[in-house]
Amino acid sequence: MEFRVALNHVDRKLEVEDAVIIARHPSETGEHLNLRVLAWCLLHEERLAFGPGLSDPEAADLWTHDLTGRLTTWIECGTATPDRLKRLVQHNTGAQVHVVFGDERRRQELLPAIAEWKRGQEALTVWTIDQALVKALALHDERRHKWAATIVGDHIYLDADGEALDGAVSRDSW
Repeated sequence: MEFRVALNHVDRKLEVEDAVIIARHPSETGEHLNLRVLAWCLLHEERLAFGPGLSDPEAADLWTHDLTGRLTTWIECGTATPDRLKRLVQHNTGAQVHVVFGDERRRQELLPAIAEWKRGQEALTVWTIDQALVKALALHDERRHKWAATIVGDHIYLDADGEALDGAVSRDSW
């Protein structure tokens, strides 16, 4: 799948235009695929790359490695268990771990479990993107897309293939 993305992240003073090429596993839903691209927009940084996706369940959906190969950012999209997140944080000291949901229910299920073991470290952030936005994007199953994404505060404004969409973004950090 190809996404031509013009990203303007106002709060971070970040402007990027890039062709994002993503391999889509046959069992991957449109919602998960679009959630990965939204996560790329929301958390964009230099060297951010897509992981192997559903073909390797032990790998990240997106990740960043520094020039020495050390993991610096791990991004899970759609699902994450508290045990997996705890292991990621413990075994990747100094790496930022992010979970991006397109469903408030999953966030609500995860937060109490994280609160039990997560205290005083700033390595884990849980994001939730408006479910209606993720579902609207999933309706388009073409192989090529053109997005203009603007992120301001806690909101994403998106021109997706000529359709104006927007949605709220929430964040919980530890």
